[in-house]
Amino acid sequence: MRNIIRKNRSLLNCLLLFTLLSGCFLIIVSVPAYKYNKPIGYEEVDDEILEFDEEFFWGAATASYQVEGGNIYSNWWRFEQEEGNIKNGDTTEVAVDHYDKYREDIDLMEEMGLNSYRFSIEWSRIEPEKDIFDYNEIEHYRDVIDYLNEKDIEPMVTLWHHSLPIWFEDQGGWEKENSIEDYLNYVEYVVSNLDDEVEFWITMNEPMAYITCGYISSKWPPAKKEYIKIPKLVSNISNAHKQAYGVIHNLDPDAQVGLAEHSSYVVPYHEKNVIENIAAYAIDKTWVHYLINQVHEELDFIGVHYYYKQSIDISLAKDVLTKSPQEIENQSLDRSYYPQGLFEVLMRFKDYNIPIYITEIGVPDYHEIDRDQFIREHAVQVYYANKSGADVRGFYYWSLLDCFEWTEGYDAKFGLISVDMETQERTVKGESWEYADIAKCNCVENY
Repeated sequence: MRNIIRKNRSLLNCLLLFTLLSGCFLIIVSVPAYKYNKPIGYEEVDDEILEFDEEFFWGAATASYQVEGGNIYSNWWRFEQEEGNIKNGDTTEVAVDHYDKYREDIDLMEEMGLNSYRFSIEWSRIEPEKDIFDYNEIEHYRDVIDYLNEKDIEPMVTLWHHSLPIWFEDQGGWEKENSIEDYLNYVEYVVSNLDDEVEFWITMNEPMAYITCGYISSKWPPAKKEYIKIPKLVSNISNAHKQAYGVIHNLDPDAQVGLAEHSSYVVPYHEKNVIENIAAYAIDKTWVHYLINQVHEELDFIGVHYYYKQSIDISLAKDVLTKSPQEIENQSLDRSYYPQGLFEVLMRFKDYNIPIYITEIGVPDYHEIDRDQFIREHAVQVYYANKSGADVRGFYYWSLLDCFEWTEGYDAKFGLISVDMETQERTVKGESWEYADIAKCNCVENY
């Protein structure tokens, strides 16, 4: 009997110790989490017109694979040929033919008063086979850049925007150590050919989204669910950026080199809930800021993407066990229109003491908020972020054109410009002219 009592006491002591340690851990972690999640806010001004710095960029963004069409050397091309991967069975055989119609699209940017264009160069066009580079494709992108410069529209060039060469994916993609050398060869080839025309380079677009969608939810290529590979992927990608930064600066010491990463405004659904606060804090620090912290010394600027507020509701934790990642993404997380979240996100990036460009921000046609209202209200938040000490130097609306939105196909229409998919005719949407007014006056109405 005494042995049983001793054993029970030992078990009870272990449970008490575990409870005590768990409680201490929650208290220790919850303090920075509450502090981090508490909105900073700002004092509003009465000015009717809010003016920006004269060198501020008002631009639009695209990604080559989503707008060019006919890219048979990309892993996304192969992925979209498999039935069920893309909504409505949509393909990029033609896409919106920006490859051939870029002059027309740039003319429309000029008409709207935009002074910068963020676009990407398609790796799989430049290097369709390993170590075989297509100079004709470099010349195509040189023509695009030359036409932008002719129109006084500053090019901001992304070197990798989700799409990868098939050969690169087939040899293991970013999982393999030699991926870094392959990427650097591509970067060196492109920059050495175009550095005299381009000042702003983005090495990578949303690498954490590539990892999340390619290796966790598996809704993007390579469509794996191999969580164990995440540390290696993050390591290879961050090292690739660091070394690419050096390559670009060796070729052009005056270049401005950055990395673009997605950042929603992640907050607890219930303000005082300890677990939700810790979860929101952990998600933001892990999936947004971890990679930036790894490479911030090799950044001349940070590209920030913002679309919505994301609230973490612990009562939905059961969904993780009962629903697919796609269902969780579509149904379980509260993602909502929240302009003030942009201010808070920018203030979280302020502490890096690096210039910031909002390299993506946008709203689809089917959203309950009109595009003109969306743009104006978010532009106001940029003004207040700058007034509060953030060094924000540009605002790039996503996207210039209605285009292929990855697995969503052509249903998600974010464009400032609509495209008739049968005739390829372009039309600036009526509500997009609000953005043109902002760009032309370099100011936004405060109401």
